[in-house]
Amino acid sequence: MLDPTRAETGQDASEGNSESNKNSEIEPGSSAVIDAGTELKAMRASFEVLSPLDNEARSRAVRWLLAALKMDAHALHPEPPETVSNKPLDAHLHRDPSAAENVPNARTFMSQKKPGSLVERIACLAYYLSFYRDTPHFKTSDLVLLNTEAAAPKFGNPSRDADNAGRQNGYLVTAGKGLKQLTPRGEAVVQALPDREAVSAALREFPYKARKSRDTTSKRSSDRDKDDQ
Repeated sequence: MLDPTRAETGQDASEGNSESNKNSEIEPGSSAVIDAGTELKAMRASFEVLSPLDNEARSRAVRWLLAALKMDAHALHPEPPETVSNKPLDAHLHRDPSAAENVPNARTFMSQKKPGSLVERIACLAYYLSFYRDTPHFKTSDLVLLNTEAAAPKFGNPSRDADNAGRQNGYLVTAGKGLKQLTPRGEAVVQALPDREAVSAALREFPYKARKSRDTTSKRSSDRDKDDQ
């Protein structure tokens, strides 16, 4: 004979499993579904905008986006759960997200790059500001302050020197409102340093025709000749 108590218990258990299965399903319109849809839209939009760019431009865009969203690049590659669980629970709470690991200070960076000219030094300073200080747009005074921090020789004429780095060498370009920014040519040169052959290859890859500065000497001489007549 069947034990009615056992039959009722089995029935209750099956009903419980059926109920739990229902609860485990994601209901349409729930916040989980909405979040997933928004995430997919963000992925699609990012891919459509970034895919036409070359690797360097894409890297710059992603680095800027991470900085703008105050995200740590290491968060894109989370550690395995067993590794994280072995660390103190508050280890990540006290880490400054803007402080990247293995970032050299300005003096060490300049020593590693060994710029061979004044304009290369300016390009290195601009690179450091752009990628280590989250300052892609900077003033000449920012270059001067960082140059002092790096314990490098003082500029004779900072405005003229920065202008030469841009107008004569194509390492900098104006960014509006008195600001400057590093060009792809300048970035390639700094990345190639201190390898001089690599620097030569970078300059060939990013050719630049120096802009002539306006020479007003002949015009002033002509005006004086007219006054004498």
